[in-house]
Amino acid sequence: MKTTWLHHSRLALAALALTPIQLLILTLSVWLLYGHSLDVPFYLDDFSSIQENPTIYNWKGTFSELWQFAGQRIVGYYSFALNYQFDHFQVKGYHIVNILIHLLSGYFVFLLIRGLLQTPLMKTQASEILQRYLPFVVALLFLIHPLQIQAVTYVVQRLASMAALFYIAALASFVYARLSEPSLRQKLWITACILFTLLGFFTKQNTATLPLAFLLIELVFFPLHKKRLQIAAGIAIGGLILVWFILAGIFQKNPFSLEAMQALTQETNLISRDSYLATQFSVLFTYLKLLVFPVGLHIDYAYPITDGLGAPKAIIALIGHLALLALAMFCFRRNPLVSFGIFFYYLAHLVESSIIPIRDVIFEHRTYLPNLGFFIVIGWLALEGLPKKFAAYQLHIYTGLVIICLILAGMTWQRNALWRDPIALWQDNIVQSPSKKRGFVILGKHLLQANRPSEALEVLKNSGEIRQNLNGTVTTTYTTEAVLNMVVAYKKLKDYQTALKFIDQALVNPTILPFDKAKFYTNRGNIFYEQNQFQEAETSYLEAIKLYPQGLTARANLASIFAVTGRLQESEKLYAEMLVIDPNNQDIRNNLAQVRAKLAEPH
Repeated sequence: MKTTWLHHSRLALAALALTPIQLLILTLSVWLLYGHSLDVPFYLDDFSSIQENPTIYNWKGTFSELWQFAGQRIVGYYSFALNYQFDHFQVKGYHIVNILIHLLSGYFVFLLIRGLLQTPLMKTQASEILQRYLPFVVALLFLIHPLQIQAVTYVVQRLASMAALFYIAALASFVYARLSEPSLRQKLWITACILFTLLGFFTKQNTATLPLAFLLIELVFFPLHKKRLQIAAGIAIGGLILVWFILAGIFQKNPFSLEAMQALTQETNLISRDSYLATQFSVLFTYLKLLVFPVGLHIDYAYPITDGLGAPKAIIALIGHLALLALAMFCFRRNPLVSFGIFFYYLAHLVESSIIPIRDVIFEHRTYLPNLGFFIVIGWLALEGLPKKFAAYQLHIYTGLVIICLILAGMTWQRNALWRDPIALWQDNIVQSPSKKRGFVILGKHLLQANRPSEALEVLKNSGEIRQNLNGTVTTTYTTEAVLNMVVAYKKLKDYQTALKFIDQALVNPTILPFDKAKFYTNRGNIFYEQNQFQEAETSYLEAIKLYPQGLTARANLASIFAVTGRLQESEKLYAEMLVIDPNNQDIRNNLAQVRAKLAEPH
């Protein structure tokens, strides 16, 4: 029995060594684990970046429109604009593109690792097992690990996965250019490397570390010839300088000024640079914990800010990171793969986890690219490190790797299933991060969409508090979005007086942006509409449109006012305009059909 099991295991390993079989397994794994996520709704920034973004739904196909909106991320937003042309606001098409990007990233991981194994310092060191299976194992871990989900299933985080795709493709092209003799083939690889680098940088700015990644590959995997090292270092420094000048140009800053340095290296001034860096020391270990033990994943973390670099928590975390970097140095020539994997992990995190303060200190999608570094380490450990040390248990170790991959795959499938239910996803988030008030706001919003206003209101009330001041005035800590959702909840509960009270308070608040004021006016119009006060409703909708002309809801509702007050031609025109923007909106389609039927009636 044991002999038969060993025989079949060896046959399976032999079949798995074939590249077509490996690529087929990678492809099937992605579609099996992500195929059921095509109906996952929009979340968080998906609304502001796509569904409520006039640059996307009014795009006329010109480069300048997208450049003015997001020049530094134009490649990513170009893909959203194209998606809209085909799918409008139907999520399926967006998810298909995200999944394809994820799969292509896995293919390039496969290609990159295969290339690294052919470098001078690896060709003699790598065992036959490593040569045959490491590209497949690393690519498989990259594709099936549940920590990768947020960069794939959360639509707008295509920016993270697409940037990673170009980053990995650029690295692979660099490696094959270095391995090629001077020829047309080498020139093609160099051209591809430059192209992927530019595409990556104009997708997301965490790819700014690419020049350093090229230098890292040169240092770790190729003999340290002085001339080549000088060229590689020159390319890396030149690349970083070019990145800086491009960024300064996009944001119209003087690249030689301190003002530019300050403005371009922080997303928020609410967190100091030293506190942000100190916090990231802990965040990076949280990411590593989730990489090894992916339990407790959630979409929006409540993470404490560390009070400066002198905090004991920051010092302990820093010691841990220095120990890992020391291990990477120790393995520099002894085991290039381990050294590269660790250094790459920190390098790929450099932009978002260092001294550039970002409002949200932790998000899972930021680990999508850096995780590749530790997948390389884990792959080496499973295929060579442990089997060499425990040779008698070699087959058991390989079996354990298969079991781990199946467990990870199961967790990914289950996590994607949770993303399909926004109420369940945000309830899970609140359980894990109860102090993160945004979770209550968004859960309330989804409860409203499910027509559960009483539950929504109770949840929304947990997102802030009302304070009675000493002078008798009342202030609240509710966010604008929370108040908007509370207005909708009160409207659904027919408590119009309370809803209007919230709206009136918001409209006199000087800190509320015109975009949000337009939403309050739209909701006021909806309340008047439900009470058949059509003139007041029309006035409110017109105010909303005046504040934010691109708003879709106010314009669609104004068309309804025109219809009920007998202005059918105006109603038809406005509904038709809305249907061009959102052709899959069944309510608009039905309303337009009714208006046209009335227009066709004999007078």
